[in-house]
Amino acid sequence: MNKPTKASAPVRRRKRRGGMTRKGREIVASLAEAVEVERAGIPIESRFTVRTVELPDEPVEYDAAAVRATRDRIAASQVVFAHLLGVSPMLVRAWEQGQRSPAPWARRLLDEMNREPSHWQQMFRRVS
Repeated sequence: MNKPTKASAPVRRRKRRGGMTRKGREIVASLAEAVEVERAGIPIESRFTVRTVELPDEPVEYDAAAVRATRDRIAASQVVFAHLLGVSPMLVRAWEQGQRSPAPWARRLLDEMNREPSHWQQMFRRVS
C-alpha cells in the first residue's frame, strides 16, 4: 500500500465565513451603509468622503497631416519625436502615412506638444 506523499495529499483551505474574504465583507458592509444613508435621505457627504473632479476634454483627433504638423512644430525628426512620445519610429511613420491613428493617450501627448512646443523642444538639443 502506497502512503500518500505530501504532493498528492489533498490541499486544505481555510473556510471563509459566508464564502467571502475579509476585504469582500468590508466592501459589502460599506455598500450596505451607503444604501442605508441614501434611503434615510442623509447627505452622503456627511458620512463619506466625496470628491468632485473636473476631467479634461477628450483629446483632439489627429490625422496624418496633423501628426506631421505637430512634429514640424517642435522641429524634431521622426526618431526624436518617437523617443519623446515613447513609441517606435515605425509607429510615427505609420501615423504620418495615415496607416494608423494615434491612440487616445498619444493624442493627449500630441495635444500637450501643440499647447507648449517650446517645452518639448527643450527636451532635446541639436549637436550639429
